[in-house]
Amino acid sequence: MSAGPLVASGIGILLLVVTAYVLVGGTLATTEVMVEAQSNLAMYQETRMRTAIEIQNTTIVDNATLSVEVKNTGSEPVVDIQLIDVYLHIGNAPVYVPYNVGDVNYWSNMGIDPDHIHPRELDPGETLTLRITHEKDAQPTWVQVVTPNGVSSSAYIR
Repeated sequence: MSAGPLVASGIGILLLVVTAYVLVGGTLATTEVMVEAQSNLAMYQETRMRTAIEIQNTTIVDNATLSVEVKNTGSEPVVDIQLIDVYLHIGNAPVYVPYNVGDVNYWSNMGIDPDHIHPRELDPGETLTLRITHEKDAQPTWVQVVTPNGVSSSAYIR
């Protein structure tokens, strides 16, 4: 009996073991990534459920400036204030107003009251005052404020 079939069988078994190892390793890595993604998604959803804001007051300062007071009524702090999105309804269309960019159609942080626990973060119970600069005589009728995790509040401008 020659050694050829014995060597071929050994190589075949070795290839089967290597293939099984690669497949199992890939499956385990994929499963680990999926479990981590699901955990992150659950964490983000829980954070979003605990986040709530409410527009307390809107005041027209002059023909090109609006003041908006936003209160954190949830139990989760809003950490990245500059990532808040603001929208105005001017004419027949909504207008996105970015943070501190340009000469018109931008908003800026006028302060948080009281801001004792975590400075420069909107903690539960605190009120953030936004100054929104828009085009002169544009007469916005509605404002919407959206937190970085997607929670929003809107109000008519009186």
